[in-house]
Amino acid sequence: MEGAKVLLIDDERALRRTLSLGLLQRGYETTPCQDGFSGLSKIEMFVKRGMPIACVVTDIRLPDIDGLKLLKVIKSMYPDLPVFVISGYGDEITEEIVRKEKGDGFLPKPFTVDELVGMMEKARRPSREFMADRASAPDTQKEKRSVSSYAFVTMDDRRLFEDVYRKLYFMDRVLYCDAVVGDWQVVLLLQSSSRRDLHDFVQNSVMNVEGITALELLDVVEPMLSEEAKNVIEMVESSLQEEGWKRGEKRPNVLSSYLLLEIEEELFESIYKQLYFMEDVVHCDVTHGGYGFVLLLQAPTFDLIKKRITHISRNIEGVLKAKELRIMNLFEM
Repeated sequence: MEGAKVLLIDDERALRRTLSLGLLQRGYETTPCQDGFSGLSKIEMFVKRGMPIACVVTDIRLPDIDGLKLLKVIKSMYPDLPVFVISGYGDEITEEIVRKEKGDGFLPKPFTVDELVGMMEKARRPSREFMADRASAPDTQKEKRSVSSYAFVTMDDRRLFEDVYRKLYFMDRVLYCDAVVGDWQVVLLLQSSSRRDLHDFVQNSVMNVEGITALELLDVVEPMLSEEAKNVIEMVESSLQEEGWKRGEKRPNVLSSYLLLEIEEELFESIYKQLYFMEDVVHCDVTHGGYGFVLLLQAPTFDLIKKRITHISRNIEGVLKAKELRIMNLFEM
């Protein structure tokens, strides 16, 4: 594999620099990436340009996609492309999972460049065939989607809450109806065939329910992404759906919160790519209005949800403000 191209995915800049230099000294050309999304974009770019890569080296802890999930995605799309997993937190169980997901090797940190090269050489095999298959694959036509909006409902008399909630819950066009704790009492996710129909429904039906005093509507809009980003998202979704993963479906027997984010618009795509496949994020909707994103988070405890929110607020550049709305069981209100 000497002289071949190695795709290196790790969020530690110092490690990327050290490994890139070390591999270069041993005759390898390295393309470094700081997250899984960027790595998948690079693979797609290499495929389209007919530039073969010899292998992928990826860390497990990445800021956007879990490294083991990334391994599964790459192997689903490019089964002949060798993938090696590195981690400072792995153990024998991790190594077993890597093998189960058809990874070509696992190396715990810290390790030497020679150890990495030895592992790559040991697992060496032809890996160019996946390029032609992927490059010649026809584009799949996108299915037509309905439009959606979030409605944040305020009530002035809590004695009417259960009656109002029940009426909203069974209304047409209401996909989700959640009682929440925060600035509002109920969050609705509405769907219809047109934006005008949704707005008319809110004005003529929702706002006519006795007890509702105010409503803030956020329209869900199609994210403005580069073609490269769109291709990567479609690729990952297609791969994960084959494993039974379905975006947007609430998981049973866990706790949930909505998270509303104010963001810097110029950093939109960077933020979106980090949020979309993040662990615990069920929905990642782009909205038009006072907030750039509405997320649905789910985890076994609210403490874990709070940790995820803290991570988003502190570590994702461009997030200006985060507002949590805990979804509560009616008996807990």
